[in-house]
Amino acid sequence: MIGRAYLWGLAANGQAGVENVLDILRSGIDSALLGLGHASIRDLAPMTSWSRPGSPAPSAATAPSSTRPASRQATTG
Repeated sequence: MIGRAYLWGLAANGQAGVENVLDILRSGIDSALLGLGHASIRDLAPMTSWSRPGSPAPSAATAPSSTRPASRQATTG
């Protein structure tokens, strides 16, 4: 699910380009995890990482199991 990014790396620099793209994506995921206060993807739980803007984050103990993460909408401006 990384889209065409690996193809751009492949076209630009072959295998080394693909490895570079994957390194960039991996570092982005690592940065996002650190921003969420987690050290690993294994630390994520369905209800501990996502909430709607302006609303308090639900606790895993009180959140219904059927709740899905809030969708992220792009803003312009």
